[in-house]
Amino acid sequence: MRQQPMIRQTIVFAFLIASMLTFVAGAMAYVEQPVARQGVIDLRAVNWDEQQSVSLNGEWTFYWNQLQTPATIRERARSAQSSYKQVPSTWKDGATIHQSYPNHGYATYRLLLQLREEDVHKRFAIYMPSVATAYQLWINGELVEKNGVVGTSREQMVPKNYTKLIPFQSDRSQVELVVQVSNFVQRKGGLWESITLGPVEEIMLERDTKVLYESLIAGCLFLMGIYHFVLYLARKREKSGLYFSGMSIGISIRLLFLGETLAVRYFPQIPWEIGVKLEYLCASACMMFLALFVHSQYPLEFNRTIRNWLIKVGSVLVLFITITPAWIFTEAILIKEIYLVLCYCYVLYVYVHAVIRKRHGSLLNGFGLMLLFIASINEILFYANLSPFENGVAFSVLVFLFTQMINLSMAFARSFDHVERLSEELRKTNESLEQKVQQRTQALEGKNKELQMMQESRRRLLSNIAHELGTPLTSIQGFIKAMIDGVVKPNDPKYLSVIYEKTIYLHQIIKDLFELSKIESRQIRFHFQPIPLITYFHSLYEKHLLDMEKKDLHFVWELGSGMQPDDRLCIIADPLRVEQVVVNLLTNAQRYTPAGGTISLRIDSELGPDGTGRAFVEIRDTGLGIDSENLPFVFERFFKVSDARKARAGGGGGLGLTISKEIIQYHQGDIWVESTLGAGSTFSFSLPVKRMQTTTEPIEEGRVS
Repeated sequence: MRQQPMIRQTIVFAFLIASMLTFVAGAMAYVEQPVARQGVIDLRAVNWDEQQSVSLNGEWTFYWNQLQTPATIRERARSAQSSYKQVPSTWKDGATIHQSYPNHGYATYRLLLQLREEDVHKRFAIYMPSVATAYQLWINGELVEKNGVVGTSREQMVPKNYTKLIPFQSDRSQVELVVQVSNFVQRKGGLWESITLGPVEEIMLERDTKVLYESLIAGCLFLMGIYHFVLYLARKREKSGLYFSGMSIGISIRLLFLGETLAVRYFPQIPWEIGVKLEYLCASACMMFLALFVHSQYPLEFNRTIRNWLIKVGSVLVLFITITPAWIFTEAILIKEIYLVLCYCYVLYVYVHAVIRKRHGSLLNGFGLMLLFIASINEILFYANLSPFENGVAFSVLVFLFTQMINLSMAFARSFDHVERLSEELRKTNESLEQKVQQRTQALEGKNKELQMMQESRRRLLSNIAHELGTPLTSIQGFIKAMIDGVVKPNDPKYLSVIYEKTIYLHQIIKDLFELSKIESRQIRFHFQPIPLITYFHSLYEKHLLDMEKKDLHFVWELGSGMQPDDRLCIIADPLRVEQVVVNLLTNAQRYTPAGGTISLRIDSELGPDGTGRAFVEIRDTGLGIDSENLPFVFERFFKVSDARKARAGGGGGLGLTISKEIIQYHQGDIWVESTLGAGSTFSFSLPVKRMQTTTEPIEEGRVS
């Protein structure tokens, strides 16, 4: 997945390299051409079959503050005051040879073209670029074209400024060009761009190529702006789309009033003043949008205070251009150019920092901005007549905005991908919440059941206490009453002994009832740990061996067939609780086994291939046994045995086996009894057993659930 962005960036980077090479190649394609000397340009060495066009640059005959026609020039050849003026240049541009004039005024230019004889009667064309700011053109004494109205004052002239193609055919080898120019409306005046001459087909092709080039770039920028404006409308939180849209649309509008001035060509009714205002306004507004856009991309690298100042200065420029006429705000172009250069430099600084900090897309953005910066500096130098390369900014703007569009689109794609991932995470979270709610519900249900069990246990405890304590208390009460009434002697040891035994019996019943109540209500915490099976039960055997011998009972230890001492064979149990079960069963066996009888403790196990299985513990006696009718009720609380066993037991509340059953069930085991009346009983229980790698594996402690 990470390779796709790298592939896209590689493709775009290659495109930028190719663009830069094309731009440089175009600049290097500038070759040496014929130059006009003292009002004459010699084109006799030009082979029009090999050379497409020639720029009519050099020294033109110049008549300052004179509107001469070809006829008046011939009539006043000696009296008319003339000099020479470099073309292209503004009137204010001057040098040691060529005099400098104010940019507001009027003048006449004249140039003689010397052609080869074989070029006579060929169809040529002159490409007239922007002329500041109205002109009339004569070729061989014939008025062939005009743009606006030439006048001797601001009130008389009507400015108009867009490129034109003027075809002509000369019937002689010397061609005379006379151009009247007037300017009272902007900062520059005169023939400040190169006039081009060539075969009509070649000039038309060059003009159409420029028109197509600028139309394509302006259209692409406009569509890019509309596209990102629609994206902004769909997601208004992402302001970068709005800034990018404003920048793209502003630059596309500005391009329509530069170069081929396509807006005026297709809509001649647009006033010249409005066109110039739009050109200047778009330049300042686009720089503000650029600052906002870059700040939205890299807020940590772009100082907010500097951003605010750039917006404030740009807003002042926009307001100044809006409320002042062209002859005022065009004179302030230096301020605008300083503002643009400072903006470019700071934005470039931001991109450098972003590249150093490895921000996403910063290298690609920085390269595109560098290309735009170079082209913009060249444009400033071109309009200052310090660079011969024209119109490179349009393509560089397209390249720069293309890089921004790629990164912006990738940012939107990442945002959409982030939204998808968040949606997926939200879905999983919802599912997890549903599971948690279900688990919490089950836990609450378990707690409710536990509370119900506790309530039921308390109820049963009270019921059992009332039931079981009634008989011994009645007996004690009877004996005491007999002593009070004198029926029985108060100090008779026989009856005092009976009363004492009854109190012991009551104490044992109460103790067993409380313990059973805690087990049933799951209030006892069991401490599980790995216990070596054979070692543990053998220790219990040794602990009770002496007590058995004192009671004249044979106590036997037995292992199942095939079992060998192995401490890795363990039960996971609470050793104190399991011992309680064994003691209860051994005590029960002792109680019902006569002297000379036998009690045996036998251990066996069954293991599966995975090393887990069941351990079996049997306590067998040769006592009285249990009637088969009573076997199903042995583990019920307060179960009363037959008279013979009862007499043999000598008391007991009938709760020991019930407690043992609860403990074994909590250990996920089973307990049962097998017995034959008069032949003894076998109490058995099973526990999970496991062959462990080590006996130190951690075992969680927990309550009964």
